[in-house]
Amino acid sequence: MQFISCRWHFRNFSFGLALTLLVTAFAPYVLAQKTNSKNDAEGPWLIKWKGGQVSLPEFEDAFQRMNGKPAYSTTLDSLKDFLSVYADYRLKLQEATEEGLDRDPSVQKEIAGYRQMLAGPYILDKELTDPAVKAIFERRQWEVHAAHFLASVKNWNDPADTLRAYQKAMRAIEMLNAGFPIEYVCMSPGERTVLYEQDYRAQPKHLDTSKMENWDGSDDHASAKAGGDLGFFMAGMTVRPFEDAVFSLQPGQYSKTPVKTRYGYHVIYLYEKIPHTGGVHVEHILVSVPKVGGVDTLPFYHRADSLLQVVRNGANFEQVARESSDDKPSAVRGGDMDTINHDTRRTEAAFDKAAYSLKDGEISGLVRTSFGYHIIKRLNGVAPKTFDESKDQLKQFYKRYFFEEDKQKYLASLEAGQHYRMDSSALNYIMAHVDSSRTSADTNWAKKLTDRNREIFHTGDIRWTVGSLVDTLTANPGSPLARNAIRDVIDKNVEQAALDIEARNIPTKYPEFEKIMQDYKNGIILFDLENKRVWSKVVPDSANERKYYEAHKAKFMWPERIDISEIFVTKDSLAKALYKRAIAGENFDTLARQYTERPGFKQKAGHWGLMMKDENELARRSFDFIVDEIKEPFSFQGGYSIVRVNRRVPLQQKSFEEARQEVASQYQDDRASELRTEWVEELRSKYDRQINDDLISSEWTKQHAGHDESHLMKN
Repeated sequence: MQFISCRWHFRNFSFGLALTLLVTAFAPYVLAQKTNSKNDAEGPWLIKWKGGQVSLPEFEDAFQRMNGKPAYSTTLDSLKDFLSVYADYRLKLQEATEEGLDRDPSVQKEIAGYRQMLAGPYILDKELTDPAVKAIFERRQWEVHAAHFLASVKNWNDPADTLRAYQKAMRAIEMLNAGFPIEYVCMSPGERTVLYEQDYRAQPKHLDTSKMENWDGSDDHASAKAGGDLGFFMAGMTVRPFEDAVFSLQPGQYSKTPVKTRYGYHVIYLYEKIPHTGGVHVEHILVSVPKVGGVDTLPFYHRADSLLQVVRNGANFEQVARESSDDKPSAVRGGDMDTINHDTRRTEAAFDKAAYSLKDGEISGLVRTSFGYHIIKRLNGVAPKTFDESKDQLKQFYKRYFFEEDKQKYLASLEAGQHYRMDSSALNYIMAHVDSSRTSADTNWAKKLTDRNREIFHTGDIRWTVGSLVDTLTANPGSPLARNAIRDVIDKNVEQAALDIEARNIPTKYPEFEKIMQDYKNGIILFDLENKRVWSKVVPDSANERKYYEAHKAKFMWPERIDISEIFVTKDSLAKALYKRAIAGENFDTLARQYTERPGFKQKAGHWGLMMKDENELARRSFDFIVDEIKEPFSFQGGYSIVRVNRRVPLQQKSFEEARQEVASQYQDDRASELRTEWVEELRSKYDRQINDDLISSEWTKQHAGHDESHLMKN
């Protein structure tokens, strides 16, 4: 849990980084100082001071949560360094508590704001997202290979359009019942002709083709070209009604009634359902086949077959791919397609089957897809992701496809239990007394809303009024006053009110949330304490900054620089002509004044002045030019640049005035570091900080007994 506060923007010094690292590192591990009884039960102390102590298990948990790995996976020296910093953090928190910073009204107000901001999303995560993501992961232990037919609905509010789509989907089911293959049903007449003329599929026989009269196929034109084939996919990758339907089928089955989604009515056919096995890293050589009807595919087949024989006779696969593959993006990489999988990167079913059926290092025969003929080499398999590795991706899937629907159902259940009631007439009253063409930034926008106590809605014991709406919109100047916009504001506050009431149950239902709030509280009070002990004492001081500059001059140097002039034009032909005139001896500055098109540079004769190498792309490209040399035009920023390097200035000392900003920042950082070090030493003495080095060393040695620790040296 990271600590985020508007207070962090209080000062534009680099202390923010150091303090952020400190607070975000340790805030999750300290919930209170009253841990003695717990620690006694967990064994001897590892850190002890006047006012508290930390046991070994508590420290191990702190290290794990901060670093994402066990405490003993690093070197003993690194572990001891962490232990020392963590111990100092606990002393700072002790002092902050003793000074009563946790009872500061401003801190309590800020925490209350965070609680309201975080409680709602936390509840939704716990009630909806977390269990849903786990369920998706369990379902993703299987992969499905399916095809679908879609009868799209453009306007669900149009009964005629809805009925037309439903009837079309039912007709597709009738054709499947009659024995037509799903790909035949999905394709348009032209696509069917191409498919069967190229012998890609066997022409259906003994079927009543009169049923296909005036049949234009699936409205999902992208998948229709492949016969409706969606390839292999997994749970969490499509809308819920579709997913539920496809996972309810057995291979060879299709949906007997249309499946309704927001896109229209689907008919789903399941080819296969197999265990999830991960991905495969493959290379391929492609001989592409034109996607037009009537093309003789035999020459393409023979070319592909000859390449296959070359590879099988020992030629280097990657070299053949570079020289002969028609898939140019992968050809330049020796045919490397990287990893294909069913999580995020799918291929056509034929390619997919071939790639997964190969052994590592094995080369396939010819594999036909809609792109042409492939020769596939499997490099290696890639293990399936664990739940922890998949979690973030699955959350994205869930949020994209399912979350909003689930949230609305959940909120409706909360509102029902809280006896929610909306007064729809209140919105009519509001709209009758505001100018809907204006915004809340306008002066006196709400002056006609005199009945401020009029209730808009109530849920539980929360009553939201016209006055509440006025306060909300006034606090957000520029908010539209159109009816839909105001309705959105009301709906968001209904949602917030329902979650606020539910949040009252958090301490008993989700006690870990209180730990999160304690983390925020610790972060805020430590910020205040650090500001009081360190940064309030670091003030701008010209005299000391100059002394600092004199003592550390080597820190403030100009790197090597070049002084350049440029003629910039947008036409290639003009750039070439001006270049010829410049190298023929015409005055460069005169040409720049007359022709350069870069805004503001005519009057400067194209002069940029001194520039460091990485200042911009122009400087980078010009840095190795010879002084007074005029280079050929090169493409830059939508035009063409002709550059002359006027002079080159070697590494040199910055004056105090030139370095003043850097000096001030460095001086303040160093001074803050000194004050912080002094403060920590005072805390160690004041609280008699003790660290049980023998305990941590003994435990580290025990964990590594019999293991080779040489790999830890990298850490």
